[in-house]
Amino acid sequence: MIIVKILLFVSISFAEVFDGYTLYTVGPTYETFLIDNDYNVVNSWSIDVKPASMPYLMPDSTLIYPCRQDNLVLSPTAAAGGRIIRCDWDGNVIWDWTCSSQYQLHHDIEPTDDGTILAIAQEDIDGFRPDVVLEILPVGSDDAEIVWTWRVFDHMSNDLYNPYTFYSEVGLETPSISDSDWNHFNAISLNDSNEILLCSRNWNEIYVIGRGGDSDILYRWGNPFNYGRGDRSDQILNAPHGVNQIRDNFLGGGNIILFNNNALPQGQIGSSQALEITPPSNYEIDSSEPFGPSEPSVVIEDNFYSPKQSGAYKLKNGNTFVSVSLSGRMIEFSPEGEIVWEHQANGIFRSQKYGRNYLVALGDANLDGIINILDVILVTNCIINDGACDLEIIDANKDHVVDILDIVILINKILSY
Repeated sequence: MIIVKILLFVSISFAEVFDGYTLYTVGPTYETFLIDNDYNVVNSWSIDVKPASMPYLMPDSTLIYPCRQDNLVLSPTAAAGGRIIRCDWDGNVIWDWTCSSQYQLHHDIEPTDDGTILAIAQEDIDGFRPDVVLEILPVGSDDAEIVWTWRVFDHMSNDLYNPYTFYSEVGLETPSISDSDWNHFNAISLNDSNEILLCSRNWNEIYVIGRGGDSDILYRWGNPFNYGRGDRSDQILNAPHGVNQIRDNFLGGGNIILFNNNALPQGQIGSSQALEITPPSNYEIDSSEPFGPSEPSVVIEDNFYSPKQSGAYKLKNGNTFVSVSLSGRMIEFSPEGEIVWEHQANGIFRSQKYGRNYLVALGDANLDGIINILDVILVTNCIINDGACDLEIIDANKDHVVDILDIVILINKILSY
């Protein structure tokens, strides 16, 4: 296990900063800012609605903003959402949808490359309120279709020792788990294998499930007490947030990264962490042991603490970007644990950093702002050289592979001009 523990203030060294833009929303004005490494505001959006989580910047420069609907379907709900707004670069609303079904959206969303949006929600079953995962397809300017639903209720059992289901009686042993807020999922993300990662504050666990089917839990980690493979002393996570899996071509690719809040009773200040874990191959588990690993592979501590929200991401250059909700700190750490960039803002939930080329048109291989035959030549050379190129830009169809399909897309774009 690599432990990066920093107790003293470290001066900022811009030489190692990831070249990109940081996105965050502040309270109580609910303005969203995109800033560069010199703290210049590149763009801002003003949406006068309380966010449910952080906003997402899309490659086409639009902003997707999960926020609180006026009339909640289920009340009270922690970090209630129910409304999702999409704005263009200039702040014009191009899609504004409020969920009117039986589900109460809350906390996080995850836009997909397919144009859908994954969302965390809650349902009510005679007063029992477990979580669900919805896949939402935007329609027109203010409508949507729920095209897939995954329900925790369908993956419960009374078998404590089944690691692939949620033990139906867990609340008897864990007072923080109540019928009115059973799971308290607070983050959702997709990995490179098209699997969904979820984070539960109440269960002190993270999960991996399949997307598009009706899979049970594929993998879980953080609190083996929940499935009878450990006791209280084996719990590692405490009120975690912001789980996501590091891209395969990044440093630590395939590791799962998250913010471990280590929440204490209100008014007390503790110490939170950013953790990386290396899940076992094919999510293998022994018949009587908990899911591995036995400990994190990376732990970052720097006297930061937040009892709620917050997050951690691995950046393309190997740095780790951490956002701390309580203090509003956004901190970028080098692989050695040095603070190389920091910013602070009031009332943030979670923030994210995007590469400088993120907003460049996919397929613009030479970054000249135009897609033409020169880009086709460069992509062809990339294929001949077995993918020795910037995948983030050249992968026109975002399938994580550079091949003839990307060339076809480029030619079609050129012909459509």
